[in-house]
Amino acid sequence: MSKKSNLNKVKSALILESSGPNLVNKLLKEVLEANTNTLQFFDVELYCENEKIEGFFALNVPIKIPCVNIEKSEYRLLNFDVNNPKYMFYYMKLKDDIFEKELNFDVTLCEEMPRTVVISERIKKALFNANLKGLQFSDSIDITPQERTIYEKI
Repeated sequence: MSKKSNLNKVKSALILESSGPNLVNKLLKEVLEANTNTLQFFDVELYCENEKIEGFFALNVPIKIPCVNIEKSEYRLLNFDVNNPKYMFYYMKLKDDIFEKELNFDVTLCEEMPRTVVISERIKKALFNANLKGLQFSDSIDITPQERTIYEKI
């Protein structure tokens, strides 16, 4: 980071997007570690100019599964590879039953949008119960002017 004016904002953030993995602060890491067994966390060195910012970790989500309800979503295909389609979503709606099967995990990356982290209702409740502030949850994302995205925020 180069602007010192963003320093307090960064220090108080729970999650930071980066060009690499998402960075999570220590509080979020502890809640996720206590409630999951598939995530990996790595130490990072984060600086704002010459000042080192402590307490952030790179988050690795090793599981990636299909999460989008294609029939209820609006998108454009960016390629024609039926085995590995690439999408540009205008409206993305998650499937209702992502975690309802007998799965051994509660956090996954969305196969159709690999930068999107999807969590189970159980993990969402754990995050709410931990009284963390600054997260938002949605089962759909709309980038059109129709404003169909509804967020739950803590």
